[in-house]
Amino acid sequence: MSTFSYTVRPHGGKIQSGKIEAETLGEASKKLHAEGFSILKLTEEHGLPFSLKNFTKKVPFKDKIIFTRELSVMTKAGLPIVKAMEALAKQTESQYFKEVIRDIIVQIKGGRTLSKALAKYPKVFPEIYIAVVKAGEQTGQLAEVLMNLAEQQEKDADLISKVKSAMIYPAVILLALVGVVILIVFFVLPNLTTVFADSNTTLPFATRLLLGVSDVIRHYFLIVIALLAGAYIGFRYWVAKPSGRAFYDKLKIKIPVFGTLTKKVYMARFSRTMAMLTKASLPILVSIKIIRKTINNYHYDLAFDRIEKAVESGKALSAALEKEVLFPPMVSQLTSLGEESGSLEGVFVEIADFYDKEVDTNSKNLSTLLEPVMLIIMGIGVAFVAIAVLQPIYGLVQNFGG
Repeated sequence: MSTFSYTVRPHGGKIQSGKIEAETLGEASKKLHAEGFSILKLTEEHGLPFSLKNFTKKVPFKDKIIFTRELSVMTKAGLPIVKAMEALAKQTESQYFKEVIRDIIVQIKGGRTLSKALAKYPKVFPEIYIAVVKAGEQTGQLAEVLMNLAEQQEKDADLISKVKSAMIYPAVILLALVGVVILIVFFVLPNLTTVFADSNTTLPFATRLLLGVSDVIRHYFLIVIALLAGAYIGFRYWVAKPSGRAFYDKLKIKIPVFGTLTKKVYMARFSRTMAMLTKASLPILVSIKIIRKTINNYHYDLAFDRIEKAVESGKALSAALEKEVLFPPMVSQLTSLGEESGSLEGVFVEIADFYDKEVDTNSKNLSTLLEPVMLIIMGIGVAFVAIAVLQPIYGLVQNFGG
């Protein structure tokens, strides 16, 4: 997906400038023409993938939650969309989000619906967000669906927070280990190198290995950093390819401890999103097409493709889920119960609540499970360094005493 800058003139309106996401220049042109614009200028943007600009043009998740909830409250109170958006533009802290909201206001004043105006910013408002807003507009329940969206976003934020909290302990231990290694490599070993060189003794293999690594890192520091950066870029490039992505995404759901947690996070997200889309009166097939884009995993994407085809051919959703090993039997069984009773939304809410609790429990236990593993790794590292440094020193002391 590429970004294109445009300058257009709406029929009978003022000249406007902005950006649009599309696969090709032709597709971008078609999108703008479909929206009733006369294109004056359309060019593809070329920039560095890790430029500062990409980081500044992001809307904090918290701001989007507040925006959605307050827009729901104001709409329910009978305030016109434009007035509500103007109030939200004034109170948001993100400068970029202010610009986005103001542009959306201009589009709505120009005759666009809220969902079409939001669609101009796919990186701020994902497809699921726009689909639910559009459904709310069509059914006359915009305030209600916006509130559902806000609650869904809060649940997602809570889920992400739980997983991040579980990762804090391993990250701290790893950081401490890296700090110890840096201290030894740059400050301890350089002083010992001279002592060992003057002793004219044969050093143990562990000591020679440690001194060699220290020497390479100190003298070729920039080259080492460049190689690590190259390895990271190469890894990202490989993961972007189908074969690399398939391997990496399988690793994410198969790796011990983390794999189980990842699958439960996916199930919680699937169930809660399905409940929200069902409540918004979206057809099952449309809901599946949207949900498959919210779970960023190659193997789940293939599963959703099979589910989509099965539902399209007339099969029940529960029957399609039952054939997929990535979906636990409980999910298909409860979905079948929901289909029979006509309370599919309620069933998906129950499934989501169950997996939310499972994620919460697993996240709390993760630090406990990882603590002995991290301590063993750190212990092995410290023991290796201690033996490599102290063994030759002990030998020197013995020789000196002899």
